[in-house]
Amino acid sequence: MKRARIESEIKICSDRIRFLKILIQDKKKSIAEKQEKVTSMSTFNAEKKARLPRYEDRVGKLKGFVKAKYAELKEKEKELVKVQQALKQVRQSNIHQLVRYIFPISVMTPSESHEDSDTVSALEEACLTAYVQGKWVFTNISSELQHCIVAPTLPTSGDYSAYSDWVAANKDGVPSSSNAVDYNPAYNISAALTYTTQLVDMIAFYLDTRLPSKLCYSEFCTNELTKEKFTKRVARLNWNVLHLCLSQNVDPKLLRPEGTLSNILQLLEHDGLGRMGASLVDTEAACALEDGLRPSLEVPTDSEDSEDDSEHLAYDWEAVANVGLPEVEAGPVQSTSSQQQISSSSVAGGLITSTAASIASLWRGWATNR
Repeated sequence: MKRARIESEIKICSDRIRFLKILIQDKKKSIAEKQEKVTSMSTFNAEKKARLPRYEDRVGKLKGFVKAKYAELKEKEKELVKVQQALKQVRQSNIHQLVRYIFPISVMTPSESHEDSDTVSALEEACLTAYVQGKWVFTNISSELQHCIVAPTLPTSGDYSAYSDWVAANKDGVPSSSNAVDYNPAYNISAALTYTTQLVDMIAFYLDTRLPSKLCYSEFCTNELTKEKFTKRVARLNWNVLHLCLSQNVDPKLLRPEGTLSNILQLLEHDGLGRMGASLVDTEAACALEDGLRPSLEVPTDSEDSEDDSEHLAYDWEAVANVGLPEVEAGPVQSTSSQQQISSSSVAGGLITSTAASIASLWRGWATNR
């Protein structure tokens, strides 16, 4: 029994020794592989270390390049600010000259006269009263504060209902009196809005600003507009004016949705007129202004297509009608003035024809001798 136990222990130890030898061989093999990897990594690191000074030089050069470009950028920013300031001054100068010499705007206070008698005042009030759509309407707007552009005026309140009242009162015909045509409120408001539309387009041109709504110069003066069309076009004009003011960072608290010329005056008096860059305005105040115009902008009209914005505006303002000369019927009875006009036009036409013929002959002679 003792011998058998010793033999089994010897066998177990022999197996353990054999397993240990196998394990030692595996470890030696793994150590050899690791040493090869260490050798290759050492070689790789040595190569990278040899290249490191070159990359340090490149990093230094790139740092210098970035610093130079940053300094150049700062110089360019300073130049840009100078150019923008110069452009701002040029824009301000052009716009102020435009308003001073072509579209002058002034504030007209109502004139009150107490010297007229009661009878004259009553007659004047009766002449300025019209029966429109079942009610009597006072068409005189000279008793309220107004803004004058060139010559015609607009009420400062933004209430242009006198135009629609006059159109409704005279829809069946034209006034017979020349004074009524010259001084009626509808023509006055129409002319003022026409000038204002031109001025707004010119200011937008100088400021290089795209207007949200396109309006032709002749929108208000081609023919008499219905109340809906007139209201919508006035709202679009006021929309353009507000857009110009907000693009120049005018304080929205100083603006009114229907203050056409008063808003333009706020724009002209603003120190930032002619500025460039993003607009920084109070969103709530801007939305309040937009909400004030929204009902008028959404007024339905008979011809919606004509009221929509288009990329191509009509050029009816610049178009000149080709009107032929009236034919004079042959007859024995003619006035002396008409005969003189015909003879003078004939003489003028003959002089022009002979002058053109002389120039043509001189040209042909010069070309031949050449």
